[in-house]
Amino acid sequence: MTKIAENPKLTSKEIVDMNKEYTFFSWSIQRQIEPIPVVKAEGVYFWDAGGKRYLDLASQLVNTNIGHQHPKVVKAIQDQAARLTFVAPGMASEPRGLLGKKLAEITPGNLKKTFFTLGGAEANENAIKGRGFF
Repeated sequence: MTKIAENPKLTSKEIVDMNKEYTFFSWSIQRQIEPIPVVKAEGVYFWDAGGKRYLDLASQLVNTNIGHQHPKVVKAIQDQAARLTFVAPGMASEPRGLLGKKLAEITPGNLKKTFFTLGGAEANENAIKGRGFF
């Protein structure tokens, strides 16, 4: 597996306090939340700043089903970042085209096109106003 940073730069309290001061947490009463200060992850586990290990039964909102820090995923991210880190939605790129083609091959019926978004809210908003796409 990949090497994990062992020493966070901030203490548990500093991490939590800074996040509570400068960010919002979803689905939470902001004054009452006591988030876990996560500093590293590997496989099916993540660790807090105090070194406590947790079994990640939720896969971080089901985003890391393959596990945290999987070497093949880390390598693919590194390779792509060395080549091209971002392109605006109005541009074409090799990864975008290849993923679109793969999705067209595995989706049912005549579903051929994919509209990529960064999250659920953006996907829903564009689906509602999607009449212009067709």
